[in-house]
Amino acid sequence: MIRKINSANKKKVDILMLATNHIEIYTKYSIPMWEKYAEKHNYKFFHYEREFLPDMAFTWSRIQMLIEHQAQSDADYIMMVDADTLIYHDMYDLSVEQIIEDYMPNGKQILFQKDGSDRAGLYFSHNFKLSYELRRWTLPNAGFNIMANTAETKKFLEMWVELGRGRLKHLADIHPRTQNVLIRGVLQEPEMDDLVAYLPSKLVSKRNTKFVQHLSAMSKAQIAAAIKKEYDKTF
Repeated sequence: MIRKINSANKKKVDILMLATNHIEIYTKYSIPMWEKYAEKHNYKFFHYEREFLPDMAFTWSRIQMLIEHQAQSDADYIMMVDADTLIYHDMYDLSVEQIIEDYMPNGKQILFQKDGSDRAGLYFSHNFKLSYELRRWTLPNAGFNIMANTAETKKFLEMWVELGRGRLKHLADIHPRTQNVLIRGVLQEPEMDDLVAYLPSKLVSKRNTKFVQHLSAMSKAQIAAAIKKEYDKTF
């Protein structure tokens, strides 16, 4: 249920997307959707187009983007969205503040999308083998997150990149790259793991979700068609 947020609880929120022009076939739809969402809630939307870490796989630039943006932002929270995400046309009223109130308990500073989805009322990991190996049924998806703009999350992000360049470099270019290092490195540190909570898949997932759909395992044309379908209901 969408609620109105008391003005006293209103936060400064920056929404970040990293997308170069090679995926304009679908960002021409996803960017206006996120701009509309940001405008509705008086958030700031930032579209970054450059490669932040040219010595690493491009997906690592998203993490460095967060680090560099955080350093110059006065936002209370930063939400990063992948370029292949869409917002359902009837869910623009759902604010980041409400999401934080509902799903970020005291002591937590990071909300990750779950790398899984609900099917027939049950939650399934999208990487059952890894979940079983690590005895961690809920795994993070690095393509959608909300982070408090704090020294603790700065440390979290910097450790993530440092591990990808250092001790876990052998995993940093093996799909799913950033998630490999996040799960096998950063989240193995109790101090870092304690910062993290997870959004329910009914809110953000690649299927059976209500707020944001995060598309994957599709061609660019298929992603564009899926996002345009919801875009046309919005504009």
